[in-house]
Parts: sequence; structure tokens; C-alpha cells
Amino acid sequence: MSFRVLIVDDSMLVRQIVGDVLRRIPDVEIAGEARNGKVGLEMMQELKPDLAILDIEMPVMDGLTLLEEKRKIGNKTPVMMLSSLTQAGADVTMKALESGAMEFVPKPAGDTGIRLQDLETQIEMKVAGLIHSLRDGRSGHKQSVGPKLKAGHHQFRLAFIGASTGGPQSLQTVFSELSASFPLPLVVVQHMPPIFTAAFAQRLDRVSGMQVFEAEDGMVLQPGQAYVAPGGKHLDFKRKGAGISLHIDADSPAHNAHKPSVDFSLHRAIELLDGEILAVIMTGMGKDGVEALSRLHDRGGVVLAQDEQSSIVFGMNRRAIEAGAVDEVLELEKLGGRMSELAGRLEGQRA
Repeated sequence: MSFRVLIVDDSMLVRQIVGDVLRRIPDVEIAGEARNGKVGLEMMQELKPDLAILDIEMPVMDGLTLLEEKRKIGNKTPVMMLSSLTQAGADVTMKALESGAMEFVPKPAGDTGIRLQDLETQIEMKVAGLIHSLRDGRSGHKQSVGPKLKAGHHQFRLAFIGASTGGPQSLQTVFSELSASFPLPLVVVQHMPPIFTAAFAQRLDRVSGMQVFEAEDGMVLQPGQAYVAPGGKHLDFKRKGAGISLHIDADSPAHNAHKPSVDFSLHRAIELLDGEILAVIMTGMGKDGVEALSRLHDRGGVVLAQDEQSSIVFGMNRRAIEAGAVDEVLELEKLGGRMSELAGRLEGQRA
């Protein structure tokens, strides 16, 4: 069965570029093309595509308005945004993700360092990955949802969250449940390009009781503070006296096709803290994080996973569950509270 994609962009050149990329992906069919959001919304209703790739700035009806109108009429078509790699573009993209877009791809905008080839590669990788994750997610893998850990004593020194597609929306829900009294430093690795992570950290800071920063080199981890790995770089850790500081690694290659990478950063944290880490794996395409989560689990750390029903893409978390690396599978709305419970007074012994 073919995977049908609708392209909505006012630029004929962009529609042609995106269309050429999509035609290279096996089993993908172009359902149609629209030059503005109004026509795009009508085509979503009529054609019922599996995915719409949507520009933000368009005449007649822009991308944000389309997402709002789409929500009002109950249209469920998944949307991937084309977003300018600028600060203004990042802010609008965060709004688009909050309004229901599931993913975005940065496109060239002036002297941003993003080449046409990068745009093509990102579209091909994300669409192909989305198809794979959605089809895998229909495999009917059974999961037991709910708390399982017994009460007792376990020492954590760090909380760690990994996420990809759907993460920005889901993480806002988690962070809204975390207070300034959260007893651990919290590191977030969300797959995002440069510039976007700064806007994302600011949004998390506004909804959370924790202080949230885009991670910078030399920052010392503090309880009640959260650090978002910067886009296009890996997040590493170093000992600093009795504490731990952050190190930004711009030189190491992408890991699992990602930079930042969940596996890269969590492996580094395990090297310093062994099993004294409370980790959460959330919605997202692919398998980034599974290797390090398995290692953490084997060393006595605790791993929580977002459940299938609340995941925009049941991919990274599904892989971790299937690998036996997860202690508890929880609904999105319960993750933040459960993190606070475990960080404060529960342990890592398994039922």
C-alpha cells in the first residue's frame, strides 16, 4: 500500500524539489499539490493523505492558520512543517508544533549554512523514517502500562530524557508537572537543528517550575534545573570537583544519524554516574537511545517510557521496550509526576 503525501507550499520550486525527493522514496505517492493553506486544507479533507508537508508563510491562508482550522474541523492528517532556519522561523515553528504539527524540516533561508542537499536529505530521511515507524507501530506489540517499581531506596544523581518526533509537544506536558523542588538536574536530548533548541528551551522554561536552559559549555549541573542539548552538537559531561559540568562537543560525528544524540549523551553520563540515572524515553522515530538505555538498565538505573497511545510516533520508545530496557511504561500525563516520585522516594528494584 502506497504512502500518500500532500505538498502545500506557495513556491513552485519548493513543490518541485519536495516532489522529486518524495518520488525517490519507495512506496511513496504524491497525493496532490496546493499553493496556499486554504486549498491545502480542502485537499486534506478531500484526498485524506497519510502526510501533508506544509510551508508556514503562504498567501490566502498561512500554515499556522491552516493548523488551527484543521484542528477545529477535526482533521487528523499528520503534518510536517518546512521551517526557515532563523530565530523568527524557530519561534513560529514552536507555535506550529504546539498547534499540532508532528515534525519539521529546516529549509535554506539566506546565509544559514543549510544547503539544498541538506533539505533533500532531511525530507527523505524523515519521511522514510516516519513510514517505517508508523508501519512498525501497527505490529500490535503488547505493553503493560502503569507503575511497577517497589518502594525502597535508590540513589539518583541525574534525570535524563530523550525524544524525537512529537517530543516538543510531549515534553511541554512533562515539564508542566515538574516543580522547582525537583531534586535532580535534568538533561534533555531532543532531536533538533541549531537555533530551534534555544527557542524550545525558552518555551519549556515558561511552562515549568524548573529553570530550563539551552546547555552551554561549562555549566555545572544543579538540582531543579534542566538543560536542553543544543542543536547540531553533542552534549557531553565532565567531572568538576564534587559536581558535574556540561561539555559541548561540536566535532564528533552524528550518532544514529543524529546530533545531538540520545545514545551519545547517555553513554557519557553512564561513564560518570554508572546506574545513578533516572531516564525517560519518549515519542520519536528510529532507535536512538536504545543501546545506552539497555546499558543503564543493566547497571541498575531506572528507565521509564512513554506509552504507545500518547506517542505521536511509537518508535524510539517501542524499540527500548522491545529490548527489555524499560522498567515502566506510562501515559504522557503521568510521566512528570512519576519522575518526581521516583527521584524523591522510590527505588530501582524491579517487581
